Amino acid sequence: MSHIENCHFHGLPALRLRAKDGATAIVTLHGAHVVSWVNARGVEQLYLSPNTRYASGQAIRGGVPVVFPQFNSQGVLPRHGFARTSDWTRVDTLVEIPADECSVTLTLPRNKVIKSLWPYVFACQLKLALHGDKLTISLTVSNDGDQTFSFQAALHTYLTIASIASVSITGLENCDFEDCTDAHAQGLKRHSALRPFEAIDRIYYNAPQALVLQSAHGEVSLSQTGFSDVVVWNPGGAAAASPADLPKDGFRQFLCVEAAQIGTPAVLKPAEIWQGAQTLTATR
Repeated sequence: MSHIENCHFHGLPALRLRAKDGATAIVTLHGAHVVSWVNARGVEQLYLSPNTRYASGQAIRGGVPVVFPQFNSQGVLPRHGFARTSDWTRVDTLVEIPADECSVTLTLPRNKVIKSLWPYVFACQLKLALHGDKLTISLTVSNDGDQTFSFQAALHTYLTIASIASVSITGLENCDFEDCTDAHAQGLKRHSALRPFEAIDRIYYNAPQALVLQSAHGEVSLSQTGFSDVVVWNPGGAAAASPADLPKDGFRQFLCVEAAQIGTPAVLKPAEIWQGAQTLTATR
């Protein structure tokens, strides 16, 4: 029988989901951050840095951070926006849930800090659903005010891979990307194989909706709806490029493959709604 229970994760209030088949997921109320997804085979699918800081106002390194309403430093807001460092609350929904699904919905309250950073009247919800070997994360944004606004968003998914040297992605062939590791890059580049141990920071605009990640850890299929772009990121082995909250060899153990809306920000007129979702299917 599936169920949801309150728990704590490294001191942070969280919710643990358990599906009928034994798959589990943990999401913290801080950041609506998915910090664990163990499939029915008992295999953890997400990477979480052992050096991350679990504190109010701090972003968690690993799992699935929610990027909203700004990607990276492409604007005046804090890097990657405020959603990943804000406290969310659980909401009850009237939508009927399939018998074999375990899901929960969180909402982002508009507190004083958020209002001072982003004055628009909006609602933002994240739904997490376990179903068989699948994990679906859905982000919904609505414009509840009288001013049109635009935003960027992403689900910054850290997938555990066991060895960076073993990783490959299928589905991006013949696609172009922006190489964010090259400050002097002119225009887009055509997709090429990933280079293990080197920094990877690629934004694929108007990307395919379905990809497959293969590694020594097994295979994960990724599909997305609503999002137009895909980000592939790994800091590589250079110490200068590695975040301070990541172990020196941490880059070897994960690859970020993110469903994203970056190149063409979503624009919402009053009363309009946008939704993007990423579904991960683990066959490992």
